Amino acid sequence: MKTVALNSSPDYYKNYINLVADKPLLEVLKTGGIGLFEDHFLELMSLGKKVYEPGKWTALEMIQHLIDTERIFINRALRFARQDSTVLPGYDHNAYVPVSRSNDRTLQDLLDEYKAVRLSSYHFFKHLNEEELMRSGKANGIEISVIAMGFVLVGHPTHHFNILKERYFGL
Repeated sequence: MKTVALNSSPDYYKNYINLVADKPLLEVLKTGGIGLFEDHFLELMSLGKKVYEPGKWTALEMIQHLIDTERIFINRALRFARQDSTVLPGYDHNAYVPVSRSNDRTLQDLLDEYKAVRLSSYHFFKHLNEEELMRSGKANGIEISVIAMGFVLVGHPTHHFNILKERYFGL
């Protein structure tokens, strides 16, 4: 399935998909990516609102970004799976963060919301057949398949966790 996702994804998203284990989508989707944040809860807690460089996101803002992105991608996947041929706009993820108020929330609250959103995403993908998974559409000027978006939902948080590990955990 991962190979299918890579073959039906623009280059930009292949970096995320390549971070995912080569297993069936539903197997990696249930907790994929989120588990990294849960497994390192104490390290994330100790970060508080620290950033490695002025203007960068806090860990809390990063998790909110993942939640927002998952919601947007699920909307796109739903529309493509249901054969909505509307060309969808992109979104400015950098504009979302400053108004998200995520730094006013607890890490546990954000992770609870993220798990709820992911569970919903899991159930959406669980009931798609192969034909629906292979459907694609255009968003932000690029064509992407439904299955590729599912794998991106796992690779995207993995990418951000790797940034936390490399640039934040030593602060």
